[in-house]
This record gives sequence, structure tokens and C-alpha cells, in this order.
Amino acid sequence: MINFNSFFKFNCSFQGYKQNKSRVAGFSFIDVIIGVGLLIISFLAIYGVFNLSIGLIGVSKAKVGALALATERMELTHNLSYNDVGTAGGIVSGDIPQEESISLNGVNYTRRVSVVYVDDPKDGLGVSDENGINADYKRIRVEVSWQSKRSISPVVLVSDIMPKGIETDVGGGTLIINVLDALVSPVALASIHIENSSTSPTISTDVFTNENGKVIFPGTPASSNYKITVTKDGYSESRTYDADADNPNPDPGHLSIIEGDVTEITFVIDKLSSKNVKTLAPVGEYIWSDPFNDYSKVATSSDIIIADGKATLNYSTSTGYSLSGSVFSRDIGPSDLFSWKELSWNDSLSASTTISYKLYYFNGPSLEEIPDDDLPGNSGGFTVSPVDLSSIDIAVYPNVRIFGEFSTIDASSTPELLDWQIKYDAGPVPLVNINFHMQGEKTIGKDALDNPIYKYSKDLQTNDGGQLQIDDLEFDIYNITIDGATTGYDISESSNPQPFNLPPDSSVETILMLVPHAQNTLLVVVKDSSGLVVEGANVRLYKTGYDNTQLTSEWGQTFFTPLSVSANYSLEVTKAGYLDFNLNNIDIFGQVNINVSMN
Repeated sequence: MINFNSFFKFNCSFQGYKQNKSRVAGFSFIDVIIGVGLLIISFLAIYGVFNLSIGLIGVSKAKVGALALATERMELTHNLSYNDVGTAGGIVSGDIPQEESISLNGVNYTRRVSVVYVDDPKDGLGVSDENGINADYKRIRVEVSWQSKRSISPVVLVSDIMPKGIETDVGGGTLIINVLDALVSPVALASIHIENSSTSPTISTDVFTNENGKVIFPGTPASSNYKITVTKDGYSESRTYDADADNPNPDPGHLSIIEGDVTEITFVIDKLSSKNVKTLAPVGEYIWSDPFNDYSKVATSSDIIIADGKATLNYSTSTGYSLSGSVFSRDIGPSDLFSWKELSWNDSLSASTTISYKLYYFNGPSLEEIPDDDLPGNSGGFTVSPVDLSSIDIAVYPNVRIFGEFSTIDASSTPELLDWQIKYDAGPVPLVNINFHMQGEKTIGKDALDNPIYKYSKDLQTNDGGQLQIDDLEFDIYNITIDGATTGYDISESSNPQPFNLPPDSSVETILMLVPHAQNTLLVVVKDSSGLVVEGANVRLYKTGYDNTQLTSEWGQTFFTPLSVSANYSLEVTKAGYLDFNLNNIDIFGQVNINVSMN
């Protein structure tokens, strides 16, 4: 007999078991996913640590090798006699190589050694040394470096080596080299190359300045012709110069070391700069015109004939002239547009004929009239020439079209349009491939006629875009000039009045405005007492038969051209808030520049 009560309990238990089993299986799958994720993260972390460990082991291995090579050289040096401690080509001469390339345990190393004399302050420095011997002892520096993916400091060992007994006079003098920047601050870690082929053995060594921008070489062999070159990455170069036919009086020339004396020299270097030079024609008036010799400047026309220098209504032998017609010019959109000026035309009308003129523009894809708000009277058409266009905003209307509407009430008569034109100002316009000369004020000596020899003096040329980027320029005062006779241009003004002080670590743009060359000109630059340019000053140049007043530009300059040769010109500069400036008996011959300082 079936016990339904027991059967019900069993069935419920079985269903519950199945449900619990499903739930347990579902959670186990999620647990597996989470577990796998955690394992992956753990393995990645372990791999990262392992990879870092391998890298650190490699670095440690390389550093151990570098230390071994440095220690090896230091111990070998200590085993030498005092007099033999020196480097090949160094100021303290010896047989130790200044630089070696060594491969050890699969790592490529560079080992550099320097040996210098030290003037110990305990017995006085330089000429104040108690016994007159500045080379008290030797200091050896061994540096071992290697290539690595990580930035690793080289291994450096420094040791002082004393002579046995008392210090000995090794002869020679003391060479002191200072390296400063443009602000007269010391330049640390500047590379100094010293070379002298007159000594025996010859000297060729490289050292770096200390934190005070200084290196001192006691015991430098007495000799002339010490060639010094000072460099640093990203900095200008300074050096001594040969005396030769091109530079017979170099400054500074190569150094001489005198027995027992101190020779000291200071070099100035600083970060390099750049200059971008642009050659432009200033804003000037241009004219677009159509003489109606053909259809080349016509966009569309209706019932119009263009021939023989005129536009007329279409003619038919049976009906005569069309009663109406129209013509549109091509787009007039000058590059470097500065402002619209004037619309004008020449036409021939009879009592029965008319031509009305309008200006259109493209508003998106559609051609529309310029509204009266921007060009009063345009919607009704113009019939009186010229029309002032100065109210038109070039930002809104960079391109325009002229429209002419022809009409006649007599088929035997036609209006005639002989030409139309638009005047506009455009500029500045790039002038390409312009030759110019740029020269700094720093000198490196004088020629046989006692004329200065400039460190930077080059003939240059702008490119097809009317500009030239000049990089790696030393800080200096540079002046740019243009030969008007060969280029056909004169500099009417420049964005940086010439000459211009180029500071270190800077990038400067210099715009040269060029105008057609004239035999005699005057460029006036007006600045205030602090050296800032003065805009809007009245500059009057006058003499008998000539009187011209101009305003200085935003760059504080104005240019008078052409002028006649005379020594009787007078200059008057005025501006509210400044004292008047006057200069008489100005001699104008060729290109003359005058700098005015106003208080």
C-alpha cells in the first residue's frame, strides 16, 4: 500500500535536491571564472616582478663589472711610480689611455681616465703658494659607463696620489678656464677640449667644468699654442683661434703657458636660439579690371556680346538689339586681401539705354546680392561711378562678383560697357627667394687692415614661401641688410628694428617689409627712453622744396623714399606726452638709418 504522505515528502526532498544541485553548479561556474581571473592577475604580477628582477639583476651585473674595471685601473695606477701617473695626451703626461672600449661579460663599457695636478689650499693657492709649487699632488678620476635601457649613472672612482717625501717642482704654469653663460652665471659640465701639438708629448685631452664652471690645471707644461674649445649640448661654442691669413690677429688667440705663471681665460656660452626671417611686400593698392577684349574674365552672360574692347547687347539683323541682357564677372577674391576700396567703370550710354551695376557674393552654394546694410544702395543698382566699397567687411565678403544689367528701349541702340574694375588693398604679400645678409656683433679678431672679423656673417636667402628658418644661433646682436641694387628692394621697416638683440634659448620671428629700391632713402626708428618703440609719432622730414610728414607704424618706424641727395634735410619728431625731437643738417646719400630716442 502506498504511503502518500511519505511519497510526498520524498518527492519534495527530491525536487529540493535538484534545485540545490542546480544552484550549486551555477555558483561553481562563476567561482571558476573568478578564480581563473585571480590566477591570471597573480601570474601577471609575478611575471612583472620576475621581469623587473631580471632587469635589476642585469643592471647589478653590469654595475659590478663597471666597478671591477674602475677598481682595476685605479689599482694599476697606484702601482705606478708617482712620476709615471698620467694619461696619454693629457696635461699630466703618462701612458694611461684617456679612453678605452672594453667588453666584459657581454656588456660593452667605456672607461675614461683623467689625471690632473691639485693645488692644495693648505700651503696657499697660485702665486700665494708658500713654496711656489702649485702642483702639490695628483688626482686621478676613473669613470666607467655602459649602454642600458634604463638611465644608469656611471661608476666613478676618484683618488689623490701623493709624491713620496716633499712635493717636487714639476715645472710649467697653472691654466685656469672659466665658463660662464650670458648672465655671467657658471656653466657646469661644459666640455673643454685642450690640444697642443707643440709640447712633447703632444696634448689632446677633454675635461668638464665643475659646479663653479671652472677647471684648474696646475703643472701645465710651459708652451705656446694651447688650443681651447668649449662646448655643451644645446649650447653655443666658444674657442681660441688660429692666426692665419684670414685672421691674422685672432681674439682670443691660442694660449701660452709661462713657467711659474697663472694663465686664466673666461669663455661665455649659452643655449642656442633660432630666428625665422620673412620677406614681405607691405599692404598696397591693387586693381582687378576687365577691358572686355574676350570672355576670360566673364563668368556668365545673357544676350551680351563681348568683342573689340566692349560689352554690348546681342544684335540680330532681323530684330536689332535685344532689349535687355546681363553679365557677371568671375570671382574677385585676391589672396592676402586687406580691404575693398572702390568699384568703377567706363560705359557709353544714350538717352534710351542704361546699365545698372551691383555686387554679388556666394552665400553657401547660392549667389546673392550684398545687402544694403553692408553696401548701401546695392539692391537698387549703381549708375554713378565710382562706388565706395570701404564699408564691406572682408571677413564676410572675401570674394565678390560684379553684375551688370543692360537695357534699351530702342532696338537700334545698345549701351556699351568699355571696362570695369575694383580697387582693393592687399598685403603683406610674401616676396620669395630674397637674398639678404645677416651679421652678428661678436668678433673673433681683426684683419690686416684692422677691420673686425665677425663670428657670424652669412649671405642667406628666403625660400619659395618667402621665409627662412635659421637654427642654432648664438645669442648676439644681429643686423640684417639687403642690397637694393641687386635685389631691387629696400627694407622699409622690420618687426624687430635692426640691429636686434637675440637672447639665448629663444625663438624670434623677424618680418622684413620690402619696397622697390630707390637710390636715396631714410628709415627712421622711434623709441622711448626705455627702448620701447613709439607708435603713431609724427615724423616730418623737410628741406627747401620738400616737406613730408608720416606716422610711425606699430613697429615704431617710418620710411621716406625716394629722396634727393642733400645735406640740408631736417627731421622733426613729435607726439603728445613726449618732448619734441629735432635734428638738422642731415646728409642723405644712399640708404640712411636714424634712431630717435624720445623722452
